[in-house]
Amino acid sequence: MAWSLRRVLRRPHRQPGPVILMYHRVASPAIDPWGLAVAPERFRDQLKMLARRRKILAMEEFVAALEEGSLPRCAVAITFDDGYRDNLTNAAPLLDEAGAPATIFLTASAIGGEAPFWWDELAWMILLQPGRIKYELAVGTARVAGDIAAMASGEAPDRRWRAWEEPRTAREAAYKELWQLLWRSQPADRAAAMDDLRRMVPAAMDDPDDLPMTAAEVARLASSNISIGSHAMTHQPLTSLSHADRRAEIEDGRALCIGLADQPVSGFAFPHGDRDAETIAMVREAGFGWACSTRAASVDPKHCDRFDLPRVIAPDVSGAAILKRIEETTP
Repeated sequence: MAWSLRRVLRRPHRQPGPVILMYHRVASPAIDPWGLAVAPERFRDQLKMLARRRKILAMEEFVAALEEGSLPRCAVAITFDDGYRDNLTNAAPLLDEAGAPATIFLTASAIGGEAPFWWDELAWMILLQPGRIKYELAVGTARVAGDIAAMASGEAPDRRWRAWEEPRTAREAAYKELWQLLWRSQPADRAAAMDDLRRMVPAAMDDPDDLPMTAAEVARLASSNISIGSHAMTHQPLTSLSHADRRAEIEDGRALCIGLADQPVSGFAFPHGDRDAETIAMVREAGFGWACSTRAASVDPKHCDRFDLPRVIAPDVSGAAILKRIEETTP
């Protein structure tokens, strides 16, 4: 027993492996059911700790070193999904301050459209609307209805609730039900359902940082230490589409991102992390050099497909906590 304990104590501490971090927003939105946002002051603290304890690489450097077999175990890369305006207004200045490169994967058709992402608009409609909510909605062949009483005087939405938790209110249950119906529905069905819902339940939004970037804002980012990647055309789960529509979603998204960035676009991020072998092959054939999933793991340099790179979600925590999260992540 003592001999075994001595062996454990003498064993060198396992150094955490290289990690790709996944962000979406640097902001403090009114409601955030999917935990997409990191507050600016926490993002600054995370960057400070990452610069102190890890080697921050641009994704192109990270992938090149991975292919050459020279990727440091302490390497970390920073990525953002979707293309929110706060990536420019809040994240970019802090990245510049820290001298940290990053890649932003754009949902191409959302850029410059002056419309919110549907999952945000749904949250504003259902979770922030204080009045009575009544709806009857068709989503493709599915039908759903709800009638939710107005909030009581002094009542406020629970901004700590997350959509992967059990709903505690009628509004939370309605949001979760509607989101689950909408996220894998066909794009045209989702758009029609959202149009109907807007007529029944007006949304309340007054912060432009909650919107996607404009084309001019993407061009400003692309001239900095931030590179542009593609998050496909419409953020549709790719395996829900036909073969032809899936290919168009990948290829048209890349072409539009190249036009927006006015530079090569070699990186891709699978919307919702949704992919299969056929979809991964389509991304490779479309001319991308690498692709990221949402599989939560560190990168194993010896057994890693550069078209299915894992990423670790960066939550709204301190710099010390993000380092701990990285250190606890396994391949």
